[in-house]
Amino acid sequence: MSPLNLAGIAIGVLAVIVLCFGASDGWFFGLLCLASMAGSMGEAYRENKPGAIAFLIVAALFALLSVRAAYLDSRHRGDT
Repeated sequence: MSPLNLAGIAIGVLAVIVLCFGASDGWFFGLLCLASMAGSMGEAYRENKPGAIAFLIVAALFALLSVRAAYLDSRHRGDT
């Protein structure tokens, strides 16, 4: 297993730990996006193009979810 894949796994575990301690959803999805990007780099390094593209698609999904969560959180804080 490449160091990039290990870094992606470590970032994913960190995202779950941060969520358990009450971080916002934006942070959780942002860290998952970063983990997916590390996985994509690991797959690209091993020249596995379909795997790298799949990880990039998942990273884009997590990035959109992160932006949506941050936006909804900012609207919720503005109402109070």
